[in-house]
Amino acid sequence: MNTLNQNRQAWNRVRGQIRPGTSVRISREEVPHPRDAGARPTTTWPAGQIADYALDGGPGEPPLTIREFADRFEAFVGATQVATEVVGLVQRDPRAAMYVGGALLGGAVGTSVSGKREGMLLGAGIGLLFAALLDASLNEDRRA
Repeated sequence: MNTLNQNRQAWNRVRGQIRPGTSVRISREEVPHPRDAGARPTTTWPAGQIADYALDGGPGEPPLTIREFADRFEAFVGATQVATEVVGLVQRDPRAAMYVGGALLGGAVGTSVSGKREGMLLGAGIGLLFAALLDASLNEDRRA
């Protein structure tokens, strides 16, 4: 077995320790670096960590998110919780659906045009702007 597979197995054992809605802290000496297991860096807002990584799971599994700190790693599986919350919000509030849809459509168009992460962010912002303009015009029509 090669080193990449051994490193991935070490992180899969960590995944097995995580319960829904929780995270685990692991000493840097206990596991290989996430990049050595095939994890990809993610774009996140810094909150004291050095970097964040995502390690894809098996088919149908959300990625394992790993935060790198100077003395430890913190790992959690949280993508499904965020998606569930967004779907619940969209079901309860049609206006939220319009904003989420605008951001997703704008992000998809921005990515297809530029092929870069920055294009996706700019497109999502423009999609949100269009959704806000549409929302404002719909509110004016209701008032009239």
